[in-house]
Amino acid sequence: MEKLTVHGLTVRETEVGEYDKIITLVTMEQGLLSIMGKGVKSLKSKNMAACQPFCYSTFTLRRSGKYYYIVESELSQCFYGLRTDLDKMALAAYLCDVCADSSVEGSADPALLRLTLNALYALSEKDLDLRLLKAAFEFKCACETGFQPQLEGCGMCGCDATDTMYLDIMNGRILCRSCKDQAKQEAEAAAPDSDGTAQYYMFLTFGVLSAMRFVASAPVNRFLSFSLEEDDVHLFAKACEKYLLHHIEHSFSTLSFYKSLLL
Repeated sequence: MEKLTVHGLTVRETEVGEYDKIITLVTMEQGLLSIMGKGVKSLKSKNMAACQPFCYSTFTLRRSGKYYYIVESELSQCFYGLRTDLDKMALAAYLCDVCADSSVEGSADPALLRLTLNALYALSEKDLDLRLLKAAFEFKCACETGFQPQLEGCGMCGCDATDTMYLDIMNGRILCRSCKDQAKQEAEAAAPDSDGTAQYYMFLTFGVLSAMRFVASAPVNRFLSFSLEEDDVHLFAKACEKYLLHHIEHSFSTLSFYKSLLL
């Protein structure tokens, strides 16, 4: 009988009957993995705690047919602070959705999982601006999954960054004002009937660009160690969300719910 030990974060769950549920994990060893939790909804289950959403646990599994089943489990971190604040819980659900969507079954990505665990810990245990935490996670996730933009200088002329730069979201680069205008004219000339959706340029202050550079280069255990002037926070949050969602190519219902709580 095949057995497997994994260290995984519960990112999603689907209820099956009265006592069971299918649990989606992002694991250090196997990437995305779905397991069957027999009886884990029962208060008597020894595996109940480890199978809760946002929990990071060690699982010993056995394979039988389509699913792995839990032999035993040990809870490592439950991020309790998330469960006492609806805004934090909603944001955690979105972060976990992004992590799951960016993970591949059978292909481990420890850096992505560590990034998500660090974000959940900060969300649970630290008094941080949720706008900055969310945006930094989104941008770092894009960088970790192969979509890191070129941020060192203009992506066309190579000039050093100035106080007037633009993020070319579609092409993953920054542009100076003149090159942005040139790129826009060239795109319009090449596709005169286009509605412009193939182009998206966002103005960046030097503070926002500096924050993006820091997040892109920082190790995952330090990616939140920066600050921004209040005037730059909204722009940073908008740019990071737009950049990630463009490259993932869809949005999330958990993101819509989180935003609804802020209205």
